[in-house]
Amino acid sequence: MKKRVLKISLVVVLFMVYAATLFANEKNGPQGSTNAFAKYYGQVIPSSVKGAQDALLFIDFEVQDGKIPEALVSLGYTVKVATDWYDFSSKLNSGSYGLAVGFNQNDPWGSWKPGLLSALTNYIAGGGAVVFNDWQSDNDFAILFQASFMGNENQTIMNLDPSIETNLPNPITLVKHSWTVFSTGLTTTGGAEVLATFANGDAAIVRGNVGKTIILGYLTDTPPAANRQQLFENLFEAVAPSVPLTNWALGFGLLLMVTFLVVRFRRSIF
Repeated sequence: MKKRVLKISLVVVLFMVYAATLFANEKNGPQGSTNAFAKYYGQVIPSSVKGAQDALLFIDFEVQDGKIPEALVSLGYTVKVATDWYDFSSKLNSGSYGLAVGFNQNDPWGSWKPGLLSALTNYIAGGGAVVFNDWQSDNDFAILFQASFMGNENQTIMNLDPSIETNLPNPITLVKHSWTVFSTGLTTTGGAEVLATFANGDAAIVRGNVGKTIILGYLTDTPPAANRQQLFENLFEAVAPSVPLTNWALGFGLLLMVTFLVVRFRRSIF
């Protein structure tokens, strides 16, 4: 009898380990679907206008194009796209970036998690600006952004704070597409603030670290296609605002141009 109970217990334990392994290796996106972001891996995407610094970007998977490179280029960034999380961490450790953007939307956290945690911790501690998400609701990451996951998933209605609603409908309705988990409720910790809320009251967007970081409670391609680029432009500006030229700087630039033209004109005469 004892042997039979022991065998049954062993079978149950093995089944639980197997099930846990399956869950750990489960992906969030649809099996066999094309990664809409893969075409950008390893690229350097220049801007038509000079940005203050480069932006570092990695997205592990998108079902549809989230318009992130377009948003960054529109704001003047030259975008360096990592090839995977190892590459993202390495570049973040060794480069000088005005903005780091990373979205974990499909894969379970793997052996690269400690390196990424370390790279983000150091970058944020140094005053770096980051926009990030994690479909797995891992609070090891959320704590870096002065946030915590609530455990509530797949909310659809997102109400925006007036500070980020420029040129956008408000509220925004998120679309699931074929994701298993497409939104994850958040709450603030420390001195963070909420920039958007879901209908159930959970935070959808949290800005922390004295305004330098944002963690999202939704995936990049879930807002309506027509609003994705503008929404991300507003969010990137919320952590790393553009520095407009002052009137003095404009005037000084105009003076230099006039001086150059006068000198050229005088030389052509004499």
